Amino acid sequence: MLEQFRLRLSRFAEFSMAALLAVIFITFLLQIFARYAPNLAFLVPIERFAVWLGEVEPIGWTVNLISLLWVWLIFIGCAFAISDKDHVVFDVFVQALPPRLRLILGAVVSVIVVSAMVYAFLPTWDAVFGSRLMELKKIQTLRVPLTGDKIPNKWLFAPFIVMMLALIARYTFSAISLVRQVKYAGSLDEQQTR
Repeated sequence: MLEQFRLRLSRFAEFSMAALLAVIFITFLLQIFARYAPNLAFLVPIERFAVWLGEVEPIGWTVNLISLLWVWLIFIGCAFAISDKDHVVFDVFVQALPPRLRLILGAVVSVIVVSAMVYAFLPTWDAVFGSRLMELKKIQTLRVPLTGDKIPNKWLFAPFIVMMLALIARYTFSAISLVRQVKYAGSLDEQQTR
């Protein structure tokens, strides 16, 4: 059941990342169109369309939207969609260790990651959501579509907190799994020595 939940969460994260990437790409194309359309209006044979193209003005909010979505894409991807095997690692020395020692080292690293994330979580939360400056400082060109309010800077840093929570959960499960494997490997060693 836990494996099914992880698979569904991973699939949802992959879909979300693909959707974010599509929005980023479409926004980027819109930005390019708005920037260069007036310069190309003279090439259009239909007069009404040429006049409309000549009146298109560059759009300022596209750069900020792309930046905001890119940050969300990176942190959500790192948190949910990319497995440990997908990251670049230098594991020459780890691979040279005996299997049981590798498992122990993996469990120790998992505990260190969880400890670091738990230790840093509350100060990070406070810096992002507890800081009055993060609430007051706004992304100047982006507005919430329904209310028209400018978007506070805290939403630029919010995906880092989501990633921290995901890493705490992922490496907690990893540590538990590795400890179980170490115990199982130890019981197999005892049976083989008898």
